[in-house]
Amino acid sequence: MFTPYDSEEWPARSLLGVLSPPARRELLGLGVETRFEPGEVLLTEGAHDRHVLVLLSGFAKVTASVENGETSLLAVRVGGDSIGEMAAMDGAPRSATVIACGRMTARVLQPGVLHGLLMRRPEVSVALAGIVADRLRWANRRRLDFRGYPAKVRLARLLVELATSYGRPTDGGVVVGCRLTQPEMAALTGAAETTIHKGLRELREGGLLETGYRSTVVRDLPRLKRLANLAPDGHDGHDGPQGTDGPKDPVGSKGSDGPRGTDGPKGPDGPRGTDGRQGPEG
Repeated sequence: MFTPYDSEEWPARSLLGVLSPPARRELLGLGVETRFEPGEVLLTEGAHDRHVLVLLSGFAKVTASVENGETSLLAVRVGGDSIGEMAAMDGAPRSATVIACGRMTARVLQPGVLHGLLMRRPEVSVALAGIVADRLRWANRRRLDFRGYPAKVRLARLLVELATSYGRPTDGGVVVGCRLTQPEMAALTGAAETTIHKGLRELREGGLLETGYRSTVVRDLPRLKRLANLAPDGHDGHDGPQGTDGPKDPVGSKGSDGPRGTDGPKGPDGPRGTDGRQGPEG
């Protein structure tokens, strides 16, 4: 079993990562610890249950159905993240399905337990609101990326986000703990699977990326950020979406992913599943 984080190592931007030690201890003392097997469904799209899960280890994929009946990958969640908080807050049906990838553990909190914690610990309430806002911002960025950047740049931006949010340092790079398949990367970037295959190959040949069985290692994060038109701190650069994959970088040459229209929103993995809904696992 591959578990990117143990019980003491959660991403800094996750719920458990941002809380102070006292608030984290109180949260971890609530609810019931539950184990999930690979492929087990944690939350189901359209369901009316309202519990919240705080993931302790492993990672899960967030999916939703689109108009043609196919399933689209919306996001990934790892140990330290919360899922299902929207339904706990507003009582609406679940907006997405969450499936375990490998064995997982989580604390399951009923809505009344969560509400009591938010009243006692305003810090948790503020942290949770910030996480929901960050997820909305992430969804909005995906929508802009679909329209403003060629597929290779969108792939680079996705890899940077995975590395900075869910990666852990290793000798000579950053290991991305949540390994995604090429079809899943295609869904998250709104690109054709063949384009993703070609882009990954060029990133490997350029020395930016190394892939293997159950592992993805970013070997040159600063250069990958430049290719993604991102500043060193991970925010958008100042050059705008045009001209970002020109010949200055060996893996960012023009024309490598075909005409702009070939990977646009009309494709089977286009942005219909990432329409900016807050917290796609509510």
